[in-house]
Amino acid sequence: MARSFALALVVMASVAPVAPAARASPALAADDGLWIKSPDGANRLHIGAFLQADARSFADDDERLYVDQLTFRSLRLQLDATLSDHVDVRVLPDFASGRVVIQDAYIDLRYVPGIKLRVGKQKIPFGYERLQNEGTTILAERGLPTQLAPNRDIGVALYGTPTPVLDWQLGVFDGVPDGALTDGDVSDQKELAARVLVRPLPCWGRWQGLALGGAATYGDTHGTVAAPDLPVYKTSGQTSLFQFPVGTTAADTAVADGRRWRVTAQGSWFGGPIGILAEYVRTTEAVTLGAAHGDVTAAAWQGAVQWVITGDDATYRSVVPREPFDPAKGHWGAVDVVARFDELNIEPDAFDAGLAAGAKSARRARGYTAGADWFWSRNVRLALDLERTTFTLGAKGGDRPDEDLILGRVQLAF
Repeated sequence: MARSFALALVVMASVAPVAPAARASPALAADDGLWIKSPDGANRLHIGAFLQADARSFADDDERLYVDQLTFRSLRLQLDATLSDHVDVRVLPDFASGRVVIQDAYIDLRYVPGIKLRVGKQKIPFGYERLQNEGTTILAERGLPTQLAPNRDIGVALYGTPTPVLDWQLGVFDGVPDGALTDGDVSDQKELAARVLVRPLPCWGRWQGLALGGAATYGDTHGTVAAPDLPVYKTSGQTSLFQFPVGTTAADTAVADGRRWRVTAQGSWFGGPIGILAEYVRTTEAVTLGAAHGDVTAAAWQGAVQWVITGDDATYRSVVPREPFDPAKGHWGAVDVVARFDELNIEPDAFDAGLAAGAKSARRARGYTAGADWFWSRNVRLALDLERTTFTLGAKGGDRPDEDLILGRVQLAF
């Protein structure tokens, strides 16, 4: 991690120098951050920040299974540079939880219209909600399908937008477990990722906001006792709902050992004040535990709906109020109400073969979420979500108790 951060800073430093006249150009503060530009605009540096402060509380927790928390979900500094109008650099460190995690560290080359080459640590082009920026999702926390979608990885990818109707991505990556991000690899094998998104009705009024797509990843991986290369699935309350056995030897530690593939179908429609997002993800992982070996398959889906009751537009990139919050002028920003149903299932074979941590792993989780957001401006968002997650298995002798989460969030972006 530290090595990737240092390398990214070196890259930015090496490409940042511009002509003397550009150095004399003034800085410009805008609502999306601080900009420093050369006189011709070809060289730019953007400095931004992103903060999510959460209050998590669990109702009806008589068994004290969960911990109420005040915490930073995200605490990020965003650094973007553009050189000669064709080279983009991003470094995105996150300081939440008292540790530094480099979320993004990549270079984009844009010399062919409609196509860019991205090299470095980046989001894998797969999960629909995962590809949304953290502050633009319909609800405060992403749904259960994102638990099965990889997060960020080091690799090389081509991004194409030949027409407004079509987006495509194709990349080669080190390979990461479901939901994870990494700064290195645990085996020689790599992972392929491909995604296509189509907007089939670009000229049909409100239906132009319809988007349909799909994606897949495929690769091999071979973990070790020290680095099993296997996922842990979590709820919106950030508690574990499924995990593999972890011990100190090969006899009691499950490790990835072979083929790993994922597929997803995804779609959304945003028209006026209404937004709808749906996603399905299926993943299969080859796992070894001592003498046992088998494929562990998980599937998840979700449907989410958003209604901006103040009439402002709902979009895949969040809600931007027409009038920012200003009581003196009678402007109150934008308010929405949201709802989601999601579900994650682990196929029984994982439990039958002893490849799951039995008493700590649910075979199924279902989430029922309702919430509301108050968007003061494009920079400030207040969210309140109420979510109940029910489980099949996950406790000794039966089903894990329901998880009733009350999540409040203050989000600032600059």
